Amino acid sequence: MSTSVVIDFSPLDTPTQRRGIGRYLRSLALGLSRLDPNASKDIRPIGLLGLSGIGVPIISEDFHCIATHAWKRAPTQFDRYRWAYTRRLALWKAMQKLNARLVHLGDPNATPLAMSFAQCKRVATCHDLIPLQFPKQYLGVRDGFGVIGKRLIKRRFHSADHVVAISNATRQQLIKLLDIPHDRISLVYNGVDLSTFSPHDPGDDQRRLARFALTPRKYLLYAGDLDWRKNTEGMIKSLAFAHRLGSDLILAFVGDLDASKIEELKRLASYHGVDNRIRRLGFVSDTDLRALYRQALAHLLLSRFEGFGYTVIEAMASGCPVITTRGGSLEEIAGNAAIVQSPDDTEAIGQAIHSLHVDPARRESLISAGLDWAPRFSCEIHASHMLDVFRSVLA
Repeated sequence: MSTSVVIDFSPLDTPTQRRGIGRYLRSLALGLSRLDPNASKDIRPIGLLGLSGIGVPIISEDFHCIATHAWKRAPTQFDRYRWAYTRRLALWKAMQKLNARLVHLGDPNATPLAMSFAQCKRVATCHDLIPLQFPKQYLGVRDGFGVIGKRLIKRRFHSADHVVAISNATRQQLIKLLDIPHDRISLVYNGVDLSTFSPHDPGDDQRRLARFALTPRKYLLYAGDLDWRKNTEGMIKSLAFAHRLGSDLILAFVGDLDASKIEELKRLASYHGVDNRIRRLGFVSDTDLRALYRQALAHLLLSRFEGFGYTVIEAMASGCPVITTRGGSLEEIAGNAAIVQSPDDTEAIGQAIHSLHVDPARRESLISAGLDWAPRFSCEIHASHMLDVFRSVLA
């Protein structure tokens, strides 16, 4: 008889859907949908789509449907607060109703209460411990100047029966900063849908680029938020240095940015003399993003620390060279298939950008290396390894 294991996808009905954790949950669902049914005969994976205040679950076992589900179109922060409140107070009741032996929380926030009543083990994925590593930048007044925030993060993972780390860098942070025992942590790398992130132009890349007023190989691409660790100034300074070397390129930013981050981006670009070389594209569809990767000169991710670095693998799988940094997991995830520099060595990064612009052979070599490297991070491998973790915890 198979054992019921619940995987919580309900954060996808909150603003999390547009962040890294949202990408993690969708990729996991897609990977599960592609596994041989015989691979999970001993486990019955159940997707949790939603939860009422009294613990009535909305579930599905169609993981392809979950991955492609039309989640709430424009969720607000209020949706996030309501989700967190419901998870904390009612998840145990839902697990009891489903007779679940284990629940996986891909979004580890909002630690559920009273789980002992459900006799259900909890596996939480740790994406990073950035607030603990950089408390001055990420733990403010609302976190009790770090005291409350640190306690919440510690409780989040110490109270879990098992923790999944998405990189060895994150695993080491769990051990060093939270003193989580080695045997309670499993390393499972994130996965990417390699059937869609591909170097092959379906025939409409040029049309999509034209909408953004971009020219193939004449722009660099960054995709993500612009908080402190993302090193916005490092990107701007690197672009400015490459420009002085003769590489006249656009730096295109993809992602939702609030007004304060847009103003800071404008200020930095103006200060470094490249305000006319910056292009803000806003949030784009995955179809547009894939075209942007394929046609970019290179993808920049100059972060000071990442728990994984999804865009590194997405870019590689799309045939886009990657320039990244020794920031947390990034060197680990990029392997030998990217140009890796210190996040603060903007001259070396600028020289790397220029070299890709003037040396097509070097660019092609990086593309080839990336295409060889990316398949080890498929969503199918990710899903299979997660099932192995569930089996181990239940044993």
